[in-house]
Amino acid sequence: MEKLERSFTRLLLNCYIVFLFVSPLLPAQNSNLQSYQYISPVPGSTLNMPETNIIIRKGDNINPVTLSSKNIKVVGSKSGVHTFNFKLADDNKTILINPTAKFSRGETVDVQYSKGIFNNRGNELPGINFQFKITELDPSKIYKRNISEILGLNTQETNNTPVERKEFDITKILDDFPPDFPIISIDNSNNPSTGYYFIAPFYFPSQLIGYLMIVDNAGIPVFYQRTFGVKADWKLQPNGLLTFFDLGTARFFAMDSSYAIVDTFYTGNGYTTDIHDLRLLPDGHALLMSYDYERVRMDTIVDGGNSNALVAGLIIQEIDADNQVVFQWRSWDHFKITDAAQDIDLTASVIDYVHGNAIEVDADSNLLISSRHMDEITKIDRETGNIIWRWGGLNSKNNQFTFINDPVTFSHQHHIRLLPDGNYTLFDNGNLHIPSYSRGLEYKLDQTDTTAELVWSFQNDPATFSFAMGSVQQLTDNNKLIGWGWSQTDPRALTEIHEDGAVALELSLQDTALNYRAFKFPWKTNLFVTNPDSVFFDSVYVGDSSSTIVDIINNSTDSLTITGFYNTDSVFSVTVDSLPFIIPPLESYPVTINFIPNSDGFYKDVLHIRSDTDTSRIAQVMIMIGQADTITTGIKDYNSVLSFRLDQNYPNPFNPATTIEFEIARSEFVSLKVFDIRGREVANLVNEERSAGAYKVKFDASNISTGVYFYRLHAGEFWEVRKLLLLK
Repeated sequence: MEKLERSFTRLLLNCYIVFLFVSPLLPAQNSNLQSYQYISPVPGSTLNMPETNIIIRKGDNINPVTLSSKNIKVVGSKSGVHTFNFKLADDNKTILINPTAKFSRGETVDVQYSKGIFNNRGNELPGINFQFKITELDPSKIYKRNISEILGLNTQETNNTPVERKEFDITKILDDFPPDFPIISIDNSNNPSTGYYFIAPFYFPSQLIGYLMIVDNAGIPVFYQRTFGVKADWKLQPNGLLTFFDLGTARFFAMDSSYAIVDTFYTGNGYTTDIHDLRLLPDGHALLMSYDYERVRMDTIVDGGNSNALVAGLIIQEIDADNQVVFQWRSWDHFKITDAAQDIDLTASVIDYVHGNAIEVDADSNLLISSRHMDEITKIDRETGNIIWRWGGLNSKNNQFTFINDPVTFSHQHHIRLLPDGNYTLFDNGNLHIPSYSRGLEYKLDQTDTTAELVWSFQNDPATFSFAMGSVQQLTDNNKLIGWGWSQTDPRALTEIHEDGAVALELSLQDTALNYRAFKFPWKTNLFVTNPDSVFFDSVYVGDSSSTIVDIINNSTDSLTITGFYNTDSVFSVTVDSLPFIIPPLESYPVTINFIPNSDGFYKDVLHIRSDTDTSRIAQVMIMIGQADTITTGIKDYNSVLSFRLDQNYPNPFNPATTIEFEIARSEFVSLKVFDIRGREVANLVNEERSAGAYKVKFDASNISTGVYFYRLHAGEFWEVRKLLLLK
């Protein structure tokens, strides 16, 4: 009998323990939770990953001396007491608890903090106790997304029959490329911005081969790398790193300016990194997203729902420089599955109801996310994780904004971005427009009065419909670049547009090559450089020639093979002993640049110095400028005229103003002009008769973009040209 009583007592105790760990998922939380700014996982939440960390932030700077694992207990209802690594995040406010072992699937986790942690003012953090539940599902073992689901495509969209595509002019291929190199066509080029286009074409439906590419305004690559599988979101980050997503490894990789892989970025807490976006922040942190597939009884949510559906939630993470999660936001805690747009089938066996595709940091440091399948841009409080507002488009169920000057609004949008003036751009895929068409948009938001005023839009004529992917980027000179994503009827991968709406350039790809986003950035590799970095031939007689020596400098600790040179104007040429040639590590090799003008005028060309392999190219570019003048050439050796002088501007580089000094020996008509690297006049600083003497002239470049410029002094028989560099 005594033995039976002991067994019964143990049974009651076990039942109590189970109750203790399971029942707190109901609203029975410690009241002190309300005094904490942010807790992750959200108290009472379900569907958390076994690898999850625990994040606690009161909001005050913590005294690190008071941190001790003795103050905190983490207990799983199945896995028992957990040991953990304890860390104060680099904001000195956020406590990171990283368990040394995973939680068990399906269990409830109890977190208790009693006392003993103090802030820097000597105040003790109040005790808390909360619970969360771990998911029972391991989606990685039962489900793998295909590329159509990753990019958010509906079956009916991808089965459309393509119309006849544009013929590509093979004569525009000016090089020997790999046989599967995507054919590039440049059309409607009309004074595009300086810089280089970043595209990452991959082939669909094969997806076996992709390319990372950086091409100039003529469509000539200064870099390409042939890769296996899909690469996406290829861009220059604010810290100077080049980043791209590799679908095969589900990670973002970072290259330095020599194209060497130097870092990787991926989501933590057991989540698989998503393809759509990576934002590197000034403090060394990164913003990433993930999709989380979980089993949901949709028959309890919608009529006809699947009783065992796989539903994809959205996960947003901020990771620190050590790749630890310091902020996590989950759609499970904030969105309803029924928030999805009308074309998302909630009775299907697999449902992607959010489909996040972009993250942005707003001017107040809070987060913006673009949810394609909800037609919504959502603003999230970065300190608390709460939703601040919801800006919805055509089929949004939670829009809080009134649209001004835009009766159409947006649908299934991509790529929300904040502009320097506080406006926002996005790519409107327009899936639910009738008829469907795509466009680039810029809005001015009043976040107090909740209005969204359309201030700029662009669409092709006839209209392009890109049912997936796409981007809009504002360039430094206020041109805009639209990446058209995936259209089955239009080969244009990108369009650059002037401020007045005129097309600056169009770049097209062959019909089986897709490109997720398109960007344009100033760019120059440092794997090898030239000294000088540009050459200017002044006043060379037509039919005469001039030459100069340029050193190609290998900055690498490996040998560098130069395989060739490329330029378009035959008045410039390169003389070299042999090709290819090898430059030893950290050494240089001299080559001769020649200028032989065939008529009077101002010449400008770009020399590509190439290091090619069978699957890649790395090219350094240098500007070559020449002045041919049959009248003034040969009259005098101007170097001997000491009383005529043009000095180097100061400061140099400059922003936005610099000073130019010059001296003339006698009264002359003086012309002092500034030209861009294309030889176009951008400023006329002096254009009048001047008496002998020394002069200072201020050049204000507030209205022109970053770049290399040349200023030329002409006084009687004296000519001289110098280079200046504007950096904004």
